[in-house]
Amino acid sequence: MSGVDRRKYLTSTVLDQALLDWCHDNLENRLELIVDIETPGIDVIHASDRNKYVGSVFYEALLNFPVITRTVGEWLAPDVQFSNLTLELSNADGRFNKYLAGGADYNAFLGRTVDVYLGLAEQAPTYRRIFSGKITDIGGVSRSTFSVTFIARDLYQDLSVSFPNAAFTVTSYPFIDDTVAGKLVPVIYGDWTVSLDPDSAVIPSYIVNGLDPNVQGGLRNNLKLVISINDLTSFDTSNVYFFKSDVYYLVTPADIVNVGAGNKSFEIKQNSGTWVDDNGTPTVYLYEPGDIFLVRVVGKNLSGYSDNIVWQARDLLLTYSSLVSGDFDANWATYRSKATPAQSAIVNIKSRIWENEAKPLITYVLSLLEQVRLEAFLDRDLKFKLNSLHFEDWVAAPTFEIKNWDVAEKTLIPRLDDKNIFNRARGAFDYHPNRNENAKTTPVQKNVASVTQIGREISKLISFPNMYIEADVKYQVIEIVRLASSLFETVECQLTWRSMLKDIGDFILVDVDIGSTILSSVPMMIRDLGYDPSGLKIPVRLWSLQLVPFPGYTPAYSGTVGGYNATITQE
Repeated sequence: MSGVDRRKYLTSTVLDQALLDWCHDNLENRLELIVDIETPGIDVIHASDRNKYVGSVFYEALLNFPVITRTVGEWLAPDVQFSNLTLELSNADGRFNKYLAGGADYNAFLGRTVDVYLGLAEQAPTYRRIFSGKITDIGGVSRSTFSVTFIARDLYQDLSVSFPNAAFTVTSYPFIDDTVAGKLVPVIYGDWTVSLDPDSAVIPSYIVNGLDPNVQGGLRNNLKLVISINDLTSFDTSNVYFFKSDVYYLVTPADIVNVGAGNKSFEIKQNSGTWVDDNGTPTVYLYEPGDIFLVRVVGKNLSGYSDNIVWQARDLLLTYSSLVSGDFDANWATYRSKATPAQSAIVNIKSRIWENEAKPLITYVLSLLEQVRLEAFLDRDLKFKLNSLHFEDWVAAPTFEIKNWDVAEKTLIPRLDDKNIFNRARGAFDYHPNRNENAKTTPVQKNVASVTQIGREISKLISFPNMYIEADVKYQVIEIVRLASSLFETVECQLTWRSMLKDIGDFILVDVDIGSTILSSVPMMIRDLGYDPSGLKIPVRLWSLQLVPFPGYTPAYSGTVGGYNATITQE
């Protein structure tokens, strides 16, 4: 009789797909969860749902784990999707009282880190972190007579901030006008010297000494104006315009003086010469409250990628959140530099930003990325990663295949994604700050075959405020209509632990025959993914692409009208 223990999960120091497949085939595993909770003192609470050592650290059976879920959110809906985690630890013996109100080591748990790991039994090298968050400031800690409960929120908590966040104040500008005081100082990226039709200039500048008695009368001192909070690459002093009664007057370049550091501020001389409007009508300028000056500038310098929408999104996160460069997956640079095909050549797409109202940072960033058909999410390594909705990036023949026995019984639920079905659209683009609206629209793009199949037109206006080249926007509208008119399905189900190493955005091949649902080798994209400790199941939401042709994949079904090769016509 052999004395060799063939249970690989007891000795393996690597948690890889081969081991998961072995465990699945043999109907046994020792995948387990552990949690580290940072305390207000120097301690860390090491807890699990069973007593055990992981390496040299003892984890005590203090809790039952809830389901942990991550998501990429809904397509064409750049809403923040937070991952929350609620942990209830046994405190029947009062061991944690010292950290709570009235305790000897009482201090706020708020903001303390909670990390959850999944791995093989006692094998520390196999554990990978599947959740990292901080205890929230609202209802983050509560207790009962027998337990203490912590609520933590993941990295998105650090992104739940607003930008811009600096305002014009009387302290900084003692003679500021009441109509300017309290406004936020604009954030500016990209080239605002081109594609300005029908306007001569579109970037407002703010007069910050309008109440100076020597500005409104007497000496007629120079007007002082501020353009932005961030340094600008350039400021075109030869194209500053005074705008009044729907008329643009070109300010004589000699009257633009004292341009400040970073091109963020400048001054205008009064009563020093004649300014001429577009019709050749002259005027001698004297300041009046409410006067508007519009300028042409090039925004923040991003070292060769100043017009790039992906790099602008990344820089906003680096500037206004707690993220550092190491928090980003390498594919941000990949998509920043993507050069083919033409409809997805992000490196050639021009973008610009002007923002002077407080916006949720993460929502704004997701909106930027959405304009070039990208999505951001937290991957399994807790890096901020991009998911592509470019047809050519999709995987036609995934190597990871799901069969009937990979799906938990009675959990497979396919349904039509009726939230994102339309077959006719146009794009509104080129936001002009002086007008507070998109200045242009593309022609309507329509999938005639889809209209015929559905029996009606379903129209949508899609906003691209940061893009200003019509050809760039038109490409995106066409690709979005190709996808939205495909009538693709979503599939919700619970997979076995064999799928544990999969991630959001990954493609899997689904080949199942369960009741009336028959899916024959259909590529699907993971949209939501979770970890359910009860039986170690992996709840997922998938995009089924069985009716969506894309490069390398041709559905074996008639009636497909959308997808990569769909014919889109212009009205």
